[in-house]
Amino acid sequence: MRQSLLAFTRVLASLAAAMTFGAGLAFAAGDPAAGAAVFERECALCHTIAKGEPNRFGPNLFGIAERKAATVPGYEYSPEFITMAIWTWSPDAIASFVIAPALTIPGNKMSMFQGVPDSELDDLIAYLAAQK
Repeated sequence: MRQSLLAFTRVLASLAAAMTFGAGLAFAAGDPAAGAAVFERECALCHTIAKGEPNRFGPNLFGIAERKAATVPGYEYSPEFITMAIWTWSPDAIASFVIAPALTIPGNKMSMFQGVPDSELDDLIAYLAAQK
């Protein structure tokens, strides 16, 4: 029973990811300075962003743009994330996960996060992409 539930969950997560990642989301150039404020308010409780800073409840996000998912050294990802996160963090992938982490990968550690408002998403992505 658990095996079939896990397989069903994987299929649903794959479909959700394909629908959101494949939707061709186009992001206008965001404002990295405004994104820094969004990061502080929405993300900094669980994530660090500067190179070499320790992981918190979530992994350090320095260099996230164009990095393979689930590869931050020393961070203990949930089994669900390790199994299902088979992508590289593009702007669309970041947006999809930040908008709906529980739908993208059910059971991941960020599932309780409610998401960033659409009006601030481009700014946050621009900030994250600039951290390299």
